Amino acid sequence: MKSSYLVSLTTAMVVCFSLAASAAGPWTLLGSCKVHGHRDYDEIVVTGSEGDFKAIKLFVQNEGIDFDRVVVHYGNGGMDKIDIRNFVPAGGETRVIDLAGGDRVIRKVVFYYKSNAATAKKGKVLLYGRR
Repeated sequence: MKSSYLVSLTTAMVVCFSLAASAAGPWTLLGSCKVHGHRDYDEIVVTGSEGDFKAIKLFVQNEGIDFDRVVVHYGNGGMDKIDIRNFVPAGGETRVIDLAGGDRVIRKVVFYYKSNAATAKKGKVLLYGRR
């Protein structure tokens, strides 16, 4: 009796998590940028994808990046300044960044970080959006 209850409860939890993940929609690659290290910001211009996005996420490759904040510029001229204040190691990602309501057509994302010009290995940031 106890084991069948646990199996039913586990199955219900898996179904709920699967439905929540599929309802959120897939992530779309919006662009990427190599971190130059000689300045404290870089930007990704979004040109290939059009439409509204509800959230973004930054993935890091090659070398970790110490993010300070991101500024999302929208097609209607508005912008959101979002504090990150987190070191993201190579292979890691930021938290999901929910975007404020209204027109959410992304024109570009500028990300600010602590630069490390001394390292030969440069990080790469990939910007993903979720509709």
